[in-house]
Amino acid sequence: MTKTDSGVPWAADRESGDFELALKVRRALGAPGNFHTVSVALLASGETRFASLGTGRTDAGGPATPDTSFETGSVAKVFTGMLLAALDGAGTVSADQSVASALPDARFAHAGAASATLAELASHRSGLPRLHHRAGLLTNLRLALAVARGRDPYRAMGVAEFLRHAVAVAPTQARGTFAYSNLGMSLLGHTLGAHVEGGYPALLERELLAPLGMSATEVRTTYEPVKPIASFAGPHAHTGKALTPWISAGYAPAGVGMRSTARDLSLLIRAMLEGNAPGADAARPRYAADGDRVGFGWITSARDGRAFTWHNGATDGSRSFVGFDRERGRGVVLLSNTDQDVDAVGARLVLDDD
Repeated sequence: MTKTDSGVPWAADRESGDFELALKVRRALGAPGNFHTVSVALLASGETRFASLGTGRTDAGGPATPDTSFETGSVAKVFTGMLLAALDGAGTVSADQSVASALPDARFAHAGAASATLAELASHRSGLPRLHHRAGLLTNLRLALAVARGRDPYRAMGVAEFLRHAVAVAPTQARGTFAYSNLGMSLLGHTLGAHVEGGYPALLERELLAPLGMSATEVRTTYEPVKPIASFAGPHAHTGKALTPWISAGYAPAGVGMRSTARDLSLLIRAMLEGNAPGADAARPRYAADGDRVGFGWITSARDGRAFTWHNGATDGSRSFVGFDRERGRGVVLLSNTDQDVDAVGARLVLDDD
């Protein structure tokens, strides 16, 4: 067993892949606590390098590999934004049309929600709240208790139930104001998938996953697997406690139930670097977003005069980061099945900031 400079233990027999990359990640993840399993892909100089490390075993019993599946959480929001960009570019929908016009069978209770555009949903500028729950002590206590017990707070909420809640919700912010909304992104995904047999998951497979060869990425809408996977790094607390994965077909376009691998997501990042991913225009920074710029799902930040484009993800016991610097041809995928932030490390790897 080896240790980082800050004392975080790493198990040598849980490490695989590129040794130098694993060493770089091990040093960068020098936060207190226990990272159960980490998988990373680094794209630079036209090559993709993989490494995995950690202190625990995957459900297959061995160390993680580039084909180990993780919960990726809100990284899925870039998928949903890219679907809008692709369909808008094909003339199938218009990013500037209202959600009510794109989902005519829905009966929105509030005109402000009905008039939000697809572009506003994709860029968190619709005014809709983060979730459908009405603010209330009892609701908040139930959600907090579920998370504290390591349970799934979404409880496999389906699409029909989600839409019943979504059309009843009133905006809580002014349209055009950036306010991060899982509700808005999920409503967008189901609106885009409404006229496709199989809905959002089928649309995602057809328009993005299949063209990029992302065969291991899945939208998990039940607790049973959709696609065969080599292994799954189930979510954990930093204490080592195993947690329940999150599942919800209703909130899938925002990332609940989305799983992927370092290898699959490296295909996405490679295509974004090369500019040939379906819906790649989603990454174009369009609007102000709390000091950053946001496109359709993708966020663009600047550090020391250098811009990079990224998104992160978080469930109760997993964290993820994908990002790229197109100017320098550099990209990163960082997946962890522990409830500790990896964003700063992901950004450092993109910027090659040692």
